[in-house]
Amino acid sequence: MIKNHYLKLTQFTYVILIVCMFSSLTTESQNEDKISTNYNEYVKSPREVAYAHLNKSLYLKNEIIGFNVYVFDKNSKTLSNVTTNVYCSIEDSNGKTLNKTLILAEKGVANGSFIVDSTYTSGNYTFKAYTNWMKNFDEQNFYLQEIKIINTDQENDLSTRTEAPAIDTQFLPEGGHLISNIKNVVGVVIKDDSGYGLKEAEGVIKDANGLLITNFKTNQFGIGKFIFIPEEGKDYTAEITYDDLTSKVNIKPAERTGLNLSLNDLGSKIALTVRSNAITLENIKGKNFKIVIHNGNIIKSLDLSFTDNQNITKLINHSDLYSGINIFTLFDENDNPILERLFFNYDGISILNSENESITKSIDSITVSVPFKSIKTSDFHNLSISVLPYGTTSYETNHNILSYTYLQPYVKGYIEKARYYFTAVDRKKKFELDNLLLTQGWSSYEWNSIFNYEPEIKFNFEKGISVNANVNKSKSNTFIIYPMINSSTQTIVVPENEKTFSIVGLLPVDEEKIILGSISKKQDVEKPNLYLQFTPSSIPTIDNFIKTLPLKVKSIYDSKIAEPIYNNSTFDAQELDLVVINAQKEKVRVDKIQRGQPNGQIDIFDEDDRNRYLDFASYISNKGFNVTQSAVSIGITTQRRITINSSSTPLIYLNKMQLSDFSVLLNLNMRDVDYVVVDKTGAGEGMRGAAGVIKIFTDSNIGFRNTASKDISQESKIPLTFTTPKKFYAPLYSSYRSDFFNQYGVIDWIPNGKIDSNGNFTFKIVDKGIEQIKLFIEGTANNGSFISEEKIITLN
Repeated sequence: MIKNHYLKLTQFTYVILIVCMFSSLTTESQNEDKISTNYNEYVKSPREVAYAHLNKSLYLKNEIIGFNVYVFDKNSKTLSNVTTNVYCSIEDSNGKTLNKTLILAEKGVANGSFIVDSTYTSGNYTFKAYTNWMKNFDEQNFYLQEIKIINTDQENDLSTRTEAPAIDTQFLPEGGHLISNIKNVVGVVIKDDSGYGLKEAEGVIKDANGLLITNFKTNQFGIGKFIFIPEEGKDYTAEITYDDLTSKVNIKPAERTGLNLSLNDLGSKIALTVRSNAITLENIKGKNFKIVIHNGNIIKSLDLSFTDNQNITKLINHSDLYSGINIFTLFDENDNPILERLFFNYDGISILNSENESITKSIDSITVSVPFKSIKTSDFHNLSISVLPYGTTSYETNHNILSYTYLQPYVKGYIEKARYYFTAVDRKKKFELDNLLLTQGWSSYEWNSIFNYEPEIKFNFEKGISVNANVNKSKSNTFIIYPMINSSTQTIVVPENEKTFSIVGLLPVDEEKIILGSISKKQDVEKPNLYLQFTPSSIPTIDNFIKTLPLKVKSIYDSKIAEPIYNNSTFDAQELDLVVINAQKEKVRVDKIQRGQPNGQIDIFDEDDRNRYLDFASYISNKGFNVTQSAVSIGITTQRRITINSSSTPLIYLNKMQLSDFSVLLNLNMRDVDYVVVDKTGAGEGMRGAAGVIKIFTDSNIGFRNTASKDISQESKIPLTFTTPKKFYAPLYSSYRSDFFNQYGVIDWIPNGKIDSNGNFTFKIVDKGIEQIKLFIEGTANNGSFISEEKIITLN
């Protein structure tokens, strides 16, 4: 059994011929050679790695797929400030894309959502999150997750399989080679035909005469290992037993010559042993070998050579290893990589945990406060929280933020239930992760590529949308780019004899358009004649990824449930926010506006008002303000006498957002204005409002458009824009005590949770009589610390 093998390994007395501490290791930058030169060239370009937290992994028709994407610098494990453009997509099992979007990352965090509409049939889908820069590298730095969709309008048979699984057994010698006549550690992976490990499969190893050599047993992920010394020229077989199934597998014959590599974790240090047999020793005696250690960023090495002993063991302290992954590669005297072993060092990884929550109840809602006292609220941080019923079976994610950042990018294969190794970590889980890495073989950093293929940087870091403008027959060389939602007015002067100019870093959202004008020598704005090219102009694809496993479904959904699932497909948010139906009479709407604006004069615009004023300047000047306006700027000051220490510029709000740059008002289309509140006294704003307060509200049905008069500007559609995050709505269920809700229901999704000044994350839900909920929390804080937690909260 694995436990016995573990005891054998830890109690094994090593013949230590060379004992080294980290002082024997040298950084390759100090001793440049072929290996280090090629390696440093290969890794010199920075890498990003993405992790996406989805609110569930199993969805029903009409539900919202909420997701929050974290983009990290791969080496420092801190949030990346380089890229703003994050791409997300969903593909079906045939690779067809059903949804794709561009979302805006701010300080490395972006969020978005997809609707499960009628285009989805029941089945498995793949969610991807990536940046353009990630396309340059072979390692899997982007994010993949399998999800399952259930279309409730279809017949769905999600019952568990009844036929016996096929047994797939792999034997993987530690380091990569099975060598005759010496001790070998052999990893075992036993899977079903879907790729999932078979728990507690048992095996025995026998020779050709049926003599028992050793035995083993797999863990819950179908992984085990055993030790044996194969004799040269002899055949061995493994007899596997799983439930009532049996399987017989031939073991690949041991090699006559060669080396093997084994690693044993001794607690505070590791023992790394290289073994040869007698025949091999005669050929390698006196030759120089090298053990290289790297983590995808920094490289170190350790020289070794064989004398008269077949085994060489090196001891290295945990404190002298890299935090996270350590990739050990043995090179021969010709700098050929011959053996490799991965080891994970948990030391130095900062994981923050919550403390005991508090519950506050009101008439119809429950407020939950979860303390995170170790998070520095002054530093940027972000928590994404999925709030689900306690008995949910719809959250079966394979990874958490730690496993996808620290582990998955460094291995080639798919890791089943990777988040297990980073949840409530103890000695057993460390041992099991090391067993897993023993079976992974070579890392995702392939030495063939390192030696022969320097990464070709074809795809750039992306910060917004860039525009290249070609000037066609223009008398002016000065151009104005009108303000957009995420950018202020820009003026560009094109040098003489040049016919192009560029605009970089635009962050257009949804259907927003770009509007440009040219400024004549008389400072008049004229319509330019520009040919615009946008980069990027479409969502790129990314295809070089490993195969994932289909999502397991633990329960059966019966599409013929007699009782209705939802309550008229309405949403809790409608109860919480008291959404007013658009069909209210105009008088009711006007009364509501007047009640909500107790200070100042309210001008509610009708069709005549919208036609009366050509621009905002002409409107506000009639209200007793001084206005100065040019082609590129607008100034507004009060006519009232104010104190010396107060500004003469009024506070101006557009749709409740205070404007710091008034240029957005230059081309405010007055036909979009719903109403304006003008308060010359500035009551309620203190000294800040001494020059008055102006509040502009645009029509909610038409929407605010930064459009200019078409005869003096060029308006162009932007082919690719950022999708504005939408508010998440949880369905309103017909029953909150049903098995259906307990398994599949959704309570809330919070993609951008923040800690308040008291150190609490606080949220509110409608009181539906739910006794317990489960929080799935992922996030990052303190410039390098991680949060990954499942928390059960009792409400009633």
